[in-house]
Formats: sequence, structure tokens, C-alpha cells
Amino acid sequence: MKAKDASMTRRSFVGIGCLGAMGTVAGLSGCSPKESGPGAQPAAEGGADAPQKTGETLLPNSADLKFAQPQGGKVAFEESPVDGASIVETVECDVVVCGAGMSGVSAAVSASENGLKTVLLEKGSTFAARGTEIAAIGDSVHAEAGIELDPEEFLGDAMNTAHFRCDRDVWLKWIERSGEALDWGREQVGDACGEFFCKGGNTHFAGVTTWGTGVRLEKGIASFVEAMADKAAGFGTDIRYDTPAVQLVQEGEKVTGVIAKGADGYVKFIARKGVALATGGYEFNWDLLTQRIRPRDLAVYAWINPTTTDTGDGLLMGLAAGAAEDDWPHILMNDPAGAKTGNRANGAMLAFLRVNENGKRFVNENLSFEYMSNAIMYQPGAHDFVLIAGDILPALEKAKGGAPWTPEDMYESIKNVLVEADTLEELAEKCGIDSANLAATVERYNELCAAGEDADFGKNPNDLIPLEEGPFYAVEESGCCLVSVNGLRTDARSRVLNPSDKPIEGLYALGNVSGSMFNGTYPHHISAISHGRCLTFGYLVGRHLADLE
Repeated sequence: MKAKDASMTRRSFVGIGCLGAMGTVAGLSGCSPKESGPGAQPAAEGGADAPQKTGETLLPNSADLKFAQPQGGKVAFEESPVDGASIVETVECDVVVCGAGMSGVSAAVSASENGLKTVLLEKGSTFAARGTEIAAIGDSVHAEAGIELDPEEFLGDAMNTAHFRCDRDVWLKWIERSGEALDWGREQVGDACGEFFCKGGNTHFAGVTTWGTGVRLEKGIASFVEAMADKAAGFGTDIRYDTPAVQLVQEGEKVTGVIAKGADGYVKFIARKGVALATGGYEFNWDLLTQRIRPRDLAVYAWINPTTTDTGDGLLMGLAAGAAEDDWPHILMNDPAGAKTGNRANGAMLAFLRVNENGKRFVNENLSFEYMSNAIMYQPGAHDFVLIAGDILPALEKAKGGAPWTPEDMYESIKNVLVEADTLEELAEKCGIDSANLAATVERYNELCAAGEDADFGKNPNDLIPLEEGPFYAVEESGCCLVSVNGLRTDARSRVLNPSDKPIEGLYALGNVSGSMFNGTYPHHISAISHGRCLTFGYLVGRHLADLE
């Protein structure tokens, strides 16, 4: 193993390898995340290489924001070279894939179906999957629905959203091959996922095109990943759960294998063709988050990814091997409707009136999720208040539109954080909102509702629901984090690049451990692009390693 020091000094707030084990993720256990920040109790002081104090961030936290620190799993990456005497097994193969999520199982199927002896390592006890859609352009599902998406227009939007701080060739490769990859995946899983279908084509509102790239799976992404894992096993892939990769093996600059840790000790895998990192993001590694993420983006109330093993192991392994990563600050995939319970309050995701703590309306409530979340996090305290009035179940029914929840389900998601008052003045007092400004804002909003046109922010007239009669309700809202989406710099063949933009021989990165596509904000308006890149580049890496590309 060629050891490289990926850490920095304590003065730089890094402590990369120092994160200890954490408890169950708060959003799943029902308890609040660990609160940290300027008002929280700091951790004990340590030496020069100690982890940063609770609440510290590399970027200035000038607004003195507090953080609901996510609670997750233990970092598997080991910086110090593993002693050869500790290795209890050596396995020779063609390909090692690290991580059994969407991208990992896709790469394993693609490699093994083309005759490569493949090993799939997974840190957790089972595969990782969530969500319902996969993005593609030029696939049979869109064709069957009569939906055509303009590749040139799409590329322009993708580049603009990243402010051109991304790799155009990577986006082009996805556009050119994603349809083929989806059709391949659909063929692999057969009827295991139920119907593949499209909700519709593009929609245009408030200056934003929401792309109809998403292909919905009737039984969800979990059914797809499970079926692909079964398919990989059927092709002969050696799948090892509870076996995290801990470091890469190198000969000179070339990556030649992986050392993993199984129940009986360390296992060395020698990979003749290459190693693909598909280990997910680092949303459960507080040290990495506070180095790389804007403090305002970290101040979300909820961390809802159930894959608590996402602690940045692949990122750390790649950096130790000499890889480059996306420029800081990195970005999170944030939704609105993060509640202080640590969960997502689905009922608060609807387009009700929103005000900040100064009682001011600040946003078109119909914006796509990334822009809505960004607007919320920009407000004082990185939070806002969602306002509802009158009989709450009919209000939820009227506002839900095409949302896949019943009013009862939505009420259940907000009841524990719902503040109720008979008057707006009382509601303002309970929530800490400027009362005079709130009264003026609601008066103006009701005028717009009566006129049937939002002359101030351009909201969809169908969602102009007045707040005329009590009781009045408020849900305090912040962001809701799913995953981190920046990582190791890659080229269009998913080869990991060094700081000179040269490929590191034998090393590939897929999914949320890979970079080169997103900058500034995650493009929720490009529907399902995260799963889309996982499937497409997993498929292509397997073919590349089999010398078919």
C-alpha cells in the first residue's frame, strides 16, 4: 500500500481519520439529532491532530448558526498501512466494486455479465437503496410515453446550473448513454420492479424548467437494487456484506487492489482490471461535513438518509491514493420541510405561505426543491415558518396537488411540530415572529389571493390559499438533508483523476463518491439525476473494464 497523508493540521480543522463511532441516526430512531454550534457545549480540547470542537466549521459561521449534528456509523477508512501479517485471506479477481448501492450493483452486473471475475464489497449488512425514480434520456420508457427531451437544451441547463464549474464531457456521456443504460437495467431486472413509467414531460414555471427525465419504478429503487444484486450473484459476483473496504493497494501510482475488513480479519483483494469506488457520500462524517460544506447548508433540522454507513470512506481512500476532489464548498442534496424532530414534515412541503422570523415573505413557494431549500437556508437563523389557517385537513387536501400523501398522512407528519393559535398576534408571539410585519404580510397575501394573481412572487394561482380565519398554524421549517453529492474528480469514463487531471490507473468512482457534475446546488429540477448517473456510469464502467468501450 502506498501511504499518503490525507490529513491536515488541527489548525485547518480537519482531523480526517478521527471520527469515532456514532449512534443511530436521529431521524430513524425518533430522537433529536445532537445539537451543536456556538451555543452548544464544546468538545474537550485535544492535541494538534484532535478532531475539531463540536460546532466548529472551516468556513466562517458568521451568523452563529447551530447545527443538528447527524448521528451515523463509524468511519472504516484506515490511514495507516495495514500490516501484511494481519491479512487472513488474499483473493485474486478482475474487478473489486466497493459499495452495494445503485451504482455498485450496476457496475457488478455489467462487469460480471461480460466475463470478469468480480467482487462486490458492502460495509453494511445489506444493499443500500431509496427513492422511486431513475433519470434517463433516449430510453424506451420515454419513447413509449411519447416524451421527447431535447439533449442540447438539457446540456445547457445542466451546465448553467453548475455555473459551468463541471465537466462537460461527463454530462455529454450521460446524455448519450443514459437511455441505453436504463434499457439495459430494465432488461436485467425483468418484472421484479413492476412497471417502468414516466409521470410526464418537462414543466416550466417561475423561470425554471423541471425536466421530465425521471422514470418511475412501480416497486421503487429498493426493488431494482435488490434485483440487480441477485443478478450479479447469478453472474458469479462474490458479494460480501459487513465487509468494508478500508484502504486501497497501490504499486507506484497504480491502484492494484483493496484491503477490506471482514468478521475474521483483513482480506486483501488483488484486482487485475481495476477498483470501482461506489461507497456513497459522507453525510454521516461530521468532520468532513464541517470542512467542506457551507455552515448555512449544515444548519438543516433533519438528516434523513437511512444509509448511516455513508461516512466518506471512498472519498478518504481516493484522497490517500493521490486523487483530486471537487472544489470546496461541496453541496448537499437538501429538501425543504426539515422539522426539529429530525424528520421531514411532508405536510410542510406544500406551497403554503412562508415567512421568516421577521414576518416577511421571501420566496415563491412553488419553486423546485433545491431553490426553495436554498431560499430557506438564506433566511435569518437558516429557517422559516410555514403558515396554514382554518380547518387544517381541507387546507392540506387543497394544497397537496399531485403529492402522493393523504391529508391525514401529512397531518401526522407535522402534528408534533405544529404551533396553533387563535390569532395571528398570538401565533407570532409563540413562534418568535415579528407581529406587526406578520400582520402586514398576511394582509397583503390575502389581497393577492383575492385577486387570483401573485403580483409579488409569481406563485401558481391555484396555490394561493388565503389565511382569513383562525385557528392559525405554523410549522417551523429548515432544510432536510438527504446526501452529499460532491466527491472525487472523474473523467467521462469514471476514471479518478489526480490534481493534474491525469487518470489514476486502476481507480474508478461512481455515484455520490464521484464528482465533476454538480456545483453550487444539487439540481433537483433535473428529475432523478442522482440515480441516473449511478446506473449509467456503473453500466459503462463494467463495459470499460471488460474492454467493450
